Amino acid sequence: MKHQLCLFSLILVLAACNTKTEQKSSVEQSLKKFYFPLSELSADGLVYEFVDDSLGVAVDYWLYKTVKDNAGDLFLIATGYDALFEQRYFSREWVVADGTILKDYQFMQTDSATSTSIVTPAKIEENIIFPFNPTKDSTKAYRFRMKFSLPPDTAMQYDLVRDRKFDKFLDYDFEGKKIKAVQFSSTEYVTAIDRTNGGHWDINSEMIEIYAEGIGLVYKEKKGKGANFKQRLKRRISPDEFSKLKSNNN
Repeated sequence: MKHQLCLFSLILVLAACNTKTEQKSSVEQSLKKFYFPLSELSADGLVYEFVDDSLGVAVDYWLYKTVKDNAGDLFLIATGYDALFEQRYFSREWVVADGTILKDYQFMQTDSATSTSIVTPAKIEENIIFPFNPTKDSTKAYRFRMKFSLPPDTAMQYDLVRDRKFDKFLDYDFEGKKIKAVQFSSTEYVTAIDRTNGGHWDINSEMIEIYAEGIGLVYKEKKGKGANFKQRLKRRISPDEFSKLKSNNN
């Protein structure tokens, strides 16, 4: 872990080296307060309900909670559920001084024949998720990359690369209040490779994410050849409330 921490810090230092002095002034403050409220999520956590921005219909739910290991390292655990309350994703981010780095990412599927859960881990190759002290230099990006294959077609391998940049500070309306927020933009490159029959396909997208102070992710937008969507955070509820919501909809 010490090696990864040093690498993460080195990347951020190198990214900031050529940033002009006048550019630094507006982003010198740490963006940690705009990320998920880590101390608030230390007990049972909270479930974030995201809805389609136009229709207001629930699209997915994410349970976020923080845990510490025996060494005292802090991790953000995220469990993603679809609109039918089926678990689809799991991730574990290591929270370090300069941001968060991804340690694990898993895809969850249900075997229709046996009703058992199929867990498929991704191979993480570049792991920066959220920088707390980003450069404003538009030529610099923070890269995340992972490779994975999903059953039943495991011959198809996906290579996902996401380059994230800090955009700006802004005010965001949430539950009738204006909250200070930050916006990131990302370019996502997905290459699908058929390892049996040969050939590959490229799917590129542009993304926008907005994080609000004391809340975390409140808005996400994606445009490209693949999925196109605009989603916003509707509310945050306790795990018990989520269980009741799930029971009432089954």
